[in-house]
Amino acid sequence: MTSATRRSRAISSLLLGSLLLTAVALLASGSAAYAQSLTLSTVNNSVCYYSDDDNVLANATPYNSASPNCNETGLTDLNVFEVTSSTAGGGSATVLFSLNAGLVVDANPGSSEYQAGKIAYALTLSIAGTGGAAWDLTIDQAMQGLVVTNDDGAGTANSSISGVTAALNLGPSLSFGSTTTRSSGATGSQPFAFSRSGDVIQGVGDMVLTGNLEIILDAYSTCGGFLCLGWADEGAVLFGIDDVSGSTLVEADQYSTWTRAVGPDGYEAQFALTLSGGFCGDSTVDPPEECDDGGISNNDGCSSNCLNEFCGDGIRQSGIGEECDDGNTTNGDGCSEICEAEGVPVPALSGRGEQFLVLSLIGVAALVAGFRRRRRS
Repeated sequence: MTSATRRSRAISSLLLGSLLLTAVALLASGSAAYAQSLTLSTVNNSVCYYSDDDNVLANATPYNSASPNCNETGLTDLNVFEVTSSTAGGGSATVLFSLNAGLVVDANPGSSEYQAGKIAYALTLSIAGTGGAAWDLTIDQAMQGLVVTNDDGAGTANSSISGVTAALNLGPSLSFGSTTTRSSGATGSQPFAFSRSGDVIQGVGDMVLTGNLEIILDAYSTCGGFLCLGWADEGAVLFGIDDVSGSTLVEADQYSTWTRAVGPDGYEAQFALTLSGGFCGDSTVDPPEECDDGGISNNDGCSSNCLNEFCGDGIRQSGIGEECDDGNTTNGDGCSEICEAEGVPVPALSGRGEQFLVLSLIGVAALVAGFRRRRRS
C-alpha cells in the first residue's frame, strides 16, 4: 500500500467519523423526550330519510350521494342531502376534524317533499408516544351555518338543524347546542352558531378512544295549488355547503342578508394532547420513573425509559465505567462486584493432588509414545 493510499483512507475515516458524530449530535439535540401524537380516524355512518310528510323519518338509507333517497333531482321534486368531512394534523399533538353538510327541498305544485339527513360519524382517536405518562386531551368544538326558507307561492316550508350529540368512551358528554328551526313566515335565512370549548379528558399512557357524533338536518316544502308555480317553496340548511341543490333555488348570497361571511362554517373539533404528569427526559422523576437525567440516552446510568442502569443488571454500560456485567455483584467469577473484569484463579493443589497430576501426565505421555511406535512399525 502506498503512502498516498494510506493518507486517502485515513482522511476518509476521519470524514466518516465526523459525519457520524454530527448526525448523533443533531439527533440528540432535535429529539423530544416523547413525541406524543394523535391519530383520528372516522367512519361516515350518516343516514338519509325521505318522505312526503313533514317530520316523518321514513325510507332510511345509508348515506350515498347517488342514492335517490339522498339526492332526488327529477322534474317533479327536489331533495338533496350532502355531507363531507376531513381530518388534519394526524401524527402531531393536535388533530382537527371538520365536516360540511347541506340539505334543500322544493316541491312542485300539488306535491310536498320532506328530506332529512342524520350526520353520524364513528370516531377512533389513538394516543401514542406518551411513555406511560399522564396526559390531558383538550377538546374544542364549534358549529355555525344557516337555516333558510323561501315562500313565494301558495305553500309553506320549514327547515331545522339539531345541536351536536357527541361523546368519547372516556370522559363526559361532549354534546352542545340546541335545535334551530325556521318556517316560511318570511323569506330569508336565520343563522345559528354554537360552541363548546375547554373540555378536558385525562388518562395515562398510550390509549385508543372511541366515540360518536350526530347532527340532524331536515327541511319540508309543500305547494298547495297552481298558484305555487314552479319550484316555489323551499327549505334548506346551509352548513358548510352553500348551494347544495346545485341550482339557483337557494343561493349562497342568502348569507349577505345577515351580513355574514360565507365561511368558515360547518362543524369543527380540535383535539389537543399535552402530557400533564411529566415525562421521561424532563429532569424530574415522576413515577413510575426510577430516574430522570434530562435526556433519553442509554449507557449513562439512566436509561431511555428512565430506569436505573447499574452494576449487576446484566447489561454492560461502558458509559458509567463498567468493564463487564454478569448480572450479579459476586466476586471471583470473572466480573467483580463493581463490574471490573477479574482473572479467574486456579484452585491450589494439595501434595497428593500434585502427585496425581504428575503421574497422570506421565501416563498420558507414555500412551502417546507407544501409539507413535506402533504407527512406525
